[in-house]
Amino acid sequence: MADIRPIAPSIPSRRRKSYARPTLIKGPVLATVTAVKGGGAVSGVNPPPVACWVARAAFGETDIRWMIFRAWLIEDAPAWIRAAYLRYGEAVGAWLVGHELARAVVRAAMMPPIRSKVLG
Repeated sequence: MADIRPIAPSIPSRRRKSYARPTLIKGPVLATVTAVKGGGAVSGVNPPPVACWVARAAFGETDIRWMIFRAWLIEDAPAWIRAAYLRYGEAVGAWLVGHELARAVVRAAMMPPIRSKVLG
């Protein structure tokens, strides 16, 4: 009878790195973005109060991306988007809570402005 040996060569064992908690490194965008509820200064501009209801509902309170989207909305967004957000944002944000598929769609739609703000 033939000798049966493992086909795969022996793989050296790798030690897993210990978990390192992620840290937020303050860069050019984060240095200028502030999360002040009901308005506040963003990049030295005195903007209208935009609470970013939709972005916070889509990303979550602790995700930095809603603050970056807020900075984009105040500083770079076309006026019609900002006006629509101010008019309908609170109701849409309240509706998004609990609608996971809709939240995923909104997150995907918000990523291009966020990337443009981060990458400059």
